[in-house]
Amino acid sequence: MERVLRFAVGFVLVALGALLGLYGLLALLYRDHSGGSTYVTLFGHQRDAHVVGAVSLLVATILIAAAFVLGRLRRRG
Repeated sequence: MERVLRFAVGFVLVALGALLGLYGLLALLYRDHSGGSTYVTLFGHQRDAHVVGAVSLLVATILIAAAFVLGRLRRRG
């Protein structure tokens, strides 16, 4: 049962990391048609899209790394 739970948690971490990484890439690569600054709305506040994209990629990397660490612990344990 513990093995299945670790696999499920690892799968969820990788899936969330992949989605968050995709969002981060899109936020970094998006350009407004007029060439001005781009913003995204988070929790009712406008934030710079490039900053949000960079933070999203960082968090995605941490989530995917945590999934791989969890997978390695499963093999050793």
